[in-house]
Amino acid sequence: MNFEILKGLYEYNRIPLWIFDGNLELHQLYLSDISTSVKEKLTTYIKNLITKITTPDFDILCFENELYYLFSYIHNQQTYYLFSGPMLLTGFYHIAEMHNLSFAKAMNTKEIKSLVEHLPIVTFATFGSCLRVMMLLLKQIAPPMEEIQTYKASNLHHAFHRTFVSELFDNIEEVRSHTPYSHEVAVLNCVRDGDLINLESIYKTLPQTKYGNMSSNPLKQLFYGCIANTTLVTRYAIEGGLEEETAFTLSDVYIKQMEQCRNLYELSIINERMAVDFTKRVAEIKPTKIPHYSRAISKTIDYILREIHKNISLKDLAKEVGLTPKYLSALFHKETNQTLCNYIMAQKIKEAKRLLTYSDYRYIQISQLLSFSSQSYFVATFKKIEGITPKEFREQTR
Repeated sequence: MNFEILKGLYEYNRIPLWIFDGNLELHQLYLSDISTSVKEKLTTYIKNLITKITTPDFDILCFENELYYLFSYIHNQQTYYLFSGPMLLTGFYHIAEMHNLSFAKAMNTKEIKSLVEHLPIVTFATFGSCLRVMMLLLKQIAPPMEEIQTYKASNLHHAFHRTFVSELFDNIEEVRSHTPYSHEVAVLNCVRDGDLINLESIYKTLPQTKYGNMSSNPLKQLFYGCIANTTLVTRYAIEGGLEEETAFTLSDVYIKQMEQCRNLYELSIINERMAVDFTKRVAEIKPTKIPHYSRAISKTIDYILREIHKNISLKDLAKEVGLTPKYLSALFHKETNQTLCNYIMAQKIKEAKRLLTYSDYRYIQISQLLSFSSQSYFVATFKKIEGITPKEFREQTR
């Protein structure tokens, strides 16, 4: 057995691989980022499974929401078992449901959760392809997909079903809910305006985007959502001035990258990177927003907008632009006709308005996010600038 090939397969699809000798001593394991205790418990469970399988030369095991397969092969006149799994057929959203997995009985909640987070979610096509590749490596022959689809599973379990369990463990509120339209518009407006600072702030503060329930497979579900998001981002970037052919080509590039993702984390990262890339490109072609300001004041404004969630001091700003605090304060007032303190507070209230509109954060959370000394000071400052309280503003925008 070529272990380098097995390692390559694991790195490609992240499906766990175990190799035991005829006495069920573990010789090789491909399962990363899992604690030693979890690996030991899962190994014990899999050994127990193998002892109960009546046809260990080849078998497919199908539980309610898990898949495994097993081969035996001869190497140097000794029998070895190659076991692959667990693979999951859908995602999980509640700890109680994770405890229903067949391998979870000997683990505590923390161990189960850590394991599930690292297990691959597969489609039937993925499972069948991986199984056939392994058969080619071990047996030099692989059955067609149709034969795999109709294969009768081990006597430990019911027959293997071609159609996976639909919407298993589906939580209506968690899976079917969509991200509010206002959240999506907040992102898209940033793309159109080339507003990278606000876009990055949105990704840090607003809840993760949800795209409804277009598939019972979480990876497919997110993929479909990412395609829709890429389409919208492309259109808004064109509205912002990005050349059409550039925008559509960039869209195709990102969708192809998304198609290659093997887990939810990779797909989410590319989805966010895509929006940031479009926003940067729009920003680059827009005219400079503050052409009449000196370099020092432009740099000061950039710093304030970038660090708006922090407690920004005159001393920090002066150090950033290489001027004395007194000179920077006077120069800023001369060029902008407002004090630094007033400008910083105005930008913090602008950010507060966005959070009040597009998030469900409580008022004390927003005051803390924007580094106000207290909630009462935040409310007073907001009312002074906007003429109404944060509560009244939120009620008007909902």
